Amino acid sequence: LYTDDLILSKVGSIGLFARVDDELGTCNISENNIGLKLSAYPVHEKHFMLAYLNSKYGQVLLQRRKSGNVQPKLNVKDMCLIPIPKFSDDFSEHISSLIIESDNALYASVQLYTTAQTMLSDAIHFRPSALAQENTAVKSFSEIFSTGRLDAEYFMPKYDDLFALLHELPTKTLGEIVSIRKSIEPGSEYYRNEGIPFIRVSDISPMGITEPAVKIPRDTVPDIGRLYPKKDTILLSKDGSVGIAYKIEDDTEAVTSGALLHLRVNDSEVLPDYLTLVLNSDIVRLQAERDTNGAIIQHWRLEEISRVVIPVADRETQNIIAGHVRESFSLRRKSESLINIAVKSVELAIESNENTAINFIIKEINAS
Repeated sequence: LYTDDLILSKVGSIGLFARVDDELGTCNISENNIGLKLSAYPVHEKHFMLAYLNSKYGQVLLQRRKSGNVQPKLNVKDMCLIPIPKFSDDFSEHISSLIIESDNALYASVQLYTTAQTMLSDAIHFRPSALAQENTAVKSFSEIFSTGRLDAEYFMPKYDDLFALLHELPTKTLGEIVSIRKSIEPGSEYYRNEGIPFIRVSDISPMGITEPAVKIPRDTVPDIGRLYPKKDTILLSKDGSVGIAYKIEDDTEAVTSGALLHLRVNDSEVLPDYLTLVLNSDIVRLQAERDTNGAIIQHWRLEEISRVVIPVADRETQNIIAGHVRESFSLRRKSESLINIAVKSVELAIESNENTAINFIIKEINAS
């Protein structure tokens, strides 16, 4: 596939179409995906098709074609039967402008986040490549038994190097910086298609929360509102894919699974955005790796999480890093908003006419 071709998963999670962007360029796809090769079309028509196929009309036609129960699937020939509406070049170019602007905002967001990561590494003089690469170590019995661990991986030299570096820096343990609260694990018998969104580890990444596929009833537990994450709460995964952190931007009416801890910063010397970046860095990843080595299913214990060592940069550096992180997420939200405007305008063009859709685009852009 090439730039502006489209990709769709044909097995399992079927629905969203993705575009091959400039950064990815030429690529191959696995047999579990369907590629739509659009080299015969001008760019604005490719972008229109992306918005249309992600619209509610493209989606309902797509879902109608899928087959299978336990493992839904989509055949290539079924994809070929989905009709594509034809609109004027002028309207398609409006859609294309939104897609391009969205892509530019996302690229700028990634660059800012990378800058914040680099600033963090520079501030604490940390480079993962500088850590020891050998996988053997010599330890005394007293050193081994004082840790309560007998697995060899726990004593790899790279961890010694990491803690030697941290020892030279101003640090605090995570337990000194935040209060930690657990959520609930109601069990799959409470899972519904409607109700309160139930956020699981698979739904979060350092960049955000995807729309949860699972919901739970409001009466799952008494006073369920007390479980809703508040603004600036940091979600941290402790089971499965451990060590994923994401800071909630606004009060959220949702419930997280028991595998996601709620961290609230109660130390005035540490900014939440800075702490979230540190939690997603190699500094904490290595500590999580050390604590959870040897388990078939990774589980990061609460007492281990509380002991995680956090380097505390000076306030000026924290402010700059946090500013980059906030601006990065703002640009990411802008990128998502532009995509949503493009999709909604295609739906309006189908339901009404092109002029209504174009007026909607102009109104939304002016309001943003």
